[in-house]
Amino acid sequence: MIKSKKWISIVLTLLLVLAMIPASSASASEKVTSTDGNWGILADYYNKTCTIYGYYGSEANLKIPETIDGLKVTKYILSTGGNSWTNNYKNRKAIVTVEVPNTVTELGYGSFASLPNLKSVTIPSSVKTYGESLLADCTSLEEFTLPSHMKQVPAAMFAGCTSLKTVTLHNAVTSLGDSAFAGCTSLRSIKLPSKLKTIGYNCFGVRFTDKCGLESISIPNTVTSIGSRAFISCENLASVKLSTGLTKIDSNTFEGCTSLKSITIPSNCKEVSYEAFYNCDNLTTVVIRGNAKLPGYKGPFTPSALLTIYSASAETQVTSYCKSQGVAWKSLNPPKFTSKKRTATTATLKWSKVSGATGYNVYMKTGTGSYKFVKTTTALSFKKTGLKKGVTYRFYVTTLKKDDLDQTIESKASAVYKTYLKK
Repeated sequence: MIKSKKWISIVLTLLLVLAMIPASSASASEKVTSTDGNWGILADYYNKTCTIYGYYGSEANLKIPETIDGLKVTKYILSTGGNSWTNNYKNRKAIVTVEVPNTVTELGYGSFASLPNLKSVTIPSSVKTYGESLLADCTSLEEFTLPSHMKQVPAAMFAGCTSLKTVTLHNAVTSLGDSAFAGCTSLRSIKLPSKLKTIGYNCFGVRFTDKCGLESISIPNTVTSIGSRAFISCENLASVKLSTGLTKIDSNTFEGCTSLKSITIPSNCKEVSYEAFYNCDNLTTVVIRGNAKLPGYKGPFTPSALLTIYSASAETQVTSYCKSQGVAWKSLNPPKFTSKKRTATTATLKWSKVSGATGYNVYMKTGTGSYKFVKTTTALSFKKTGLKKGVTYRFYVTTLKKDDLDQTIESKASAVYKTYLKK
């Protein structure tokens, strides 16, 4: 009997302790409709907050409230209310603008997706979390400026925005998500931010039957990774400048870019993967500045009578590929220094003639700075005056030639001449 009483006492004590523990916000959440009938919310009465999962009103200029029925709105995650593409808005065609309050910290998957007449969205700095497909298939959206607090463009953020013409990205953006601009048929150009590091899979590629309308792209040298199919079927893409930071061009990256006529692969690129430029039917000139690996099976280029690959003769992986695939190859060797002299204030460089060269470019680096273009010359020498003691100078020279398109192409760098005189 004593033991029974003891156990009963323990159980009662545990129940009392459990009763004193606050209920979690998840267990306190309740799916309700707001008193005005406009909002579907997950009400967290314990924390006095709510998450919006549905909008049933008909406002053209939708201003999301800071509070609903006395609960602070902290999340806008309409996908939790059912199919995020159809069920979360009752009158989605009515909405033209959306303003998000600064109480919101999270915008979920597809929050403003598939609003056919949406023209603009105002997003405050309070938002820290962004879901994928945020503005996907908003077919009337013509321009958008990324909020300054966003450091990444989420996956599929603008996918299928067929009227999108202008996107402004601030320089702090470091990544573009998978399919971020896929199917943006009206997007002709975009300035990529100076700190960008990665471009995701199919980033500017295909969205169902829609193809991105890009005509040119300059990829900053900070970019180290471009995802597979990133520019696939960009049929209007005629001009591409690749990042010098790239070490690999992934499979199918530029497949089907039928307007592309020339491309330069930077020296740091060690591999151009299978079918990277497959079905680029008008590709005529490929300049490869390093000894990049080119797979023979499902090779990166479609062999054609138009195509010529240029590289230094020492780049054996490139020359072997051309021989095995029957692709035309021409040498683009850098100059070789024959003389390097330095006085207190001058540096004089001489180099041997490269067959077929139309000229030479000279580059210089001062101290720990970056290399800068100095001069184009047809001579086989260069003299730099005004040098100072106690400063390190570096020079290199490249060869210039004309390709089959009569455009100037440039070799990789010569050996670097480094010179330094003590004070």
